[in-house]
Amino acid sequence: MIRSLFLALGLVIATIPPFGAGASAQTAASNWVDEDFASLRLISARDAINGRDEIRLGLEFELKPDWKIYWRSAGDAGFPPQLDWTGSTNIGDGQIRWPAPHRFSIFGLETFGYKDHIILPIDVPVTDPAQAAHIELDVDYLVCSDVCIPAQANFTLDIPASLSDGANGDTAGISRFAHDIEKFASRVPLRGDNLPMSVTDIWQSTAQSGENDQTVLNVAITGLDQTASDPVEILIEGNVRLGFGVPVPTATDDATGTQQFRIPIYGLKDDQTTIGDDVIVTVIAGPLAIEQDRQIAAAPSGTSSTSSTTSSSSSNATSSPSIATTSLWLLGALALLGGFILNFMPCVLPVLSLKVMSAMKAQGSERSATRRGFLASAAGIITSFWLIAAVLIAIKLAGGTIGWGIQFQQPLFLTVMTIIVALFAFNMWGLFEINGPAELGNAANDTITAREKSGHHLGGHFLTGMFATLLATPCSAPFLGTAVGFALAGSSFDIFWIFTLLGIGLAVPYLAIAARPEIARLLPKPGRWMGFVKGILGVALAGTAIWLLSVLAVQIGMAGAIAVGIALVMAGILLFARHRSTVQKRKYVFTALATLGVLAALFAPGFSKAPLKNTTSRTSTETLPWRPFAPDEIARHVADGKTVLVDITAEWCVTCQVNKKLVLETDDMTAALTADDVILMQGDWTRPDPVISQYLAGYGRYGIPFNAVFGPKAPDGVLLSELLGKQEVLDAIARASGGTDLVKK
Repeated sequence: MIRSLFLALGLVIATIPPFGAGASAQTAASNWVDEDFASLRLISARDAINGRDEIRLGLEFELKPDWKIYWRSAGDAGFPPQLDWTGSTNIGDGQIRWPAPHRFSIFGLETFGYKDHIILPIDVPVTDPAQAAHIELDVDYLVCSDVCIPAQANFTLDIPASLSDGANGDTAGISRFAHDIEKFASRVPLRGDNLPMSVTDIWQSTAQSGENDQTVLNVAITGLDQTASDPVEILIEGNVRLGFGVPVPTATDDATGTQQFRIPIYGLKDDQTTIGDDVIVTVIAGPLAIEQDRQIAAAPSGTSSTSSTTSSSSSNATSSPSIATTSLWLLGALALLGGFILNFMPCVLPVLSLKVMSAMKAQGSERSATRRGFLASAAGIITSFWLIAAVLIAIKLAGGTIGWGIQFQQPLFLTVMTIIVALFAFNMWGLFEINGPAELGNAANDTITAREKSGHHLGGHFLTGMFATLLATPCSAPFLGTAVGFALAGSSFDIFWIFTLLGIGLAVPYLAIAARPEIARLLPKPGRWMGFVKGILGVALAGTAIWLLSVLAVQIGMAGAIAVGIALVMAGILLFARHRSTVQKRKYVFTALATLGVLAALFAPGFSKAPLKNTTSRTSTETLPWRPFAPDEIARHVADGKTVLVDITAEWCVTCQVNKKLVLETDDMTAALTADDVILMQGDWTRPDPVISQYLAGYGRYGIPFNAVFGPKAPDGVLLSELLGKQEVLDAIARASGGTDLVKK
């Protein structure tokens, strides 16, 4: 009992502040402002002004996991905290001293900011050092995770002119928060002369990037620790809003200790250049950071711009014009062509059933009805691309991940697509008929009803086009990657413009039949044989559903995918029973039970547990010795004289699977790809992976397949086309290695 009393007394005494500390606790910090995503407050390094003409404050953020705020130059998205001192007395507007930020790479978007715990030091001038200061601070800030939320916080802080005990001296008035604020102030990049690191050169040039030249900045830095394991970050701030990619080391001069880096430039328009621009270059190397003002030159010191341009051009004499200098109209033509070629890619083959049945139906309809139906399908395709563009623009503005086909990384999307494809298969097999505009195409009907002829049945054709677009997105076609890469790295207008032309390109077959309805009459006339065709097409759609389930298994685990499949099979059996039943009440019961089966399939992924690692079961059955994707090891292998083939793939990327089965994993390619001096690296992007996203962004790519070959003669890599050819791969290996023995005659 006595021991308990002493313990309680000790706790009470521990909570009593020492003399003079009461003011410290009250004046040195505001109250916390708590939100679901962060808590923040305003703190002061001093308890009293004590005759000083400047005081240091700190804006402290305690961010919840996965949430971040932005640096003074947010990058491709976001904005930094904004301060409003209205209502304050005896102080001026304070200036934030920004600690070195972290880079957040989200599939082509490079942003900079802070996470977890951060204190932003703020230097505030004092108008009259002999008077107390009253601080009213309004903070507007953006905090982001999967979504971005603009938020506001208001703080009040009073700092007396001096301490009540009359203490004076240089250390008088220092608060208990001073050490915490200074800890973050020490991370502010250094400025001035005689810095431990220095940017000695910065110039613009072009560098080979596959079939194109990429405009880049080259930065030469001295004073870097060559043995350090931390990657070097280089941040560029200028007056013109451009995107700058991840810095990649390119060369090291051991004699001078200079290391060069290459930084891709995104968003450079026609006839635009960064040469002559004044920029702020921030270099972060581990705990050390510096900041210097520089002007971008046309060539490194000691060389002329002519020689630099000539050298860059000679490295790829046959390359296409740079994306940054290619006209918007030419890229639009590439998008149009890429969208058209997409019709012949493997991803669109499942939609063939809808196209074929729709064309067969068109034979029995009037010319005007045929035209309206195919125009509605084309409108559905283009509208789908507009919706995709709108979603991508919104995600980009919010700082999220964007890319071509990445919706197939989302379990909900895969589940919904699997259900829709399965319903189409059941419809093809005649288990039920879908009537009305919400029929999603209803390509299985044999006859054209009076309602269709009157033009009221266009909703199904429209939704058929939208569905075709959704199934086409996992594919990448020639020219498609270039156009999409340009669009997603550019402005909102660029995205909308390119995606509109992609939609028109994919809709060309529909538009052709709409312009010449007699084309549909070239197909065999409808008859009993169409029942057999529908059965075959139903099997093709069922195969598509099984493929989607295999992709879903990677996302949510095999048990979850099997649960979805079993629920859909049960729904199919119940629909078959409904189809065979002649009792109306039983039909209603079977319909209700089948609906429950579909709902069970929809909600099953929510009760499954995703695999812990982003790996696939196929690794053990590969015919080639693929190594895990490790981009940091590529340069080391090349330095050892090896040739590295990189393959970025995904289970949902049908073009990737076709490339492997028809090119990479064929018997006549095995000898070349399993040579001792060839290393195969494979990255799996079935599930989101920031390492792969960052790597693709470095090459201006926003979709897969992605294949590149690196070697002693091509350390920067030779990018291959989206649809591989055997000779193309062999030529790239020979070019990168500097040999000719692999080239197939």
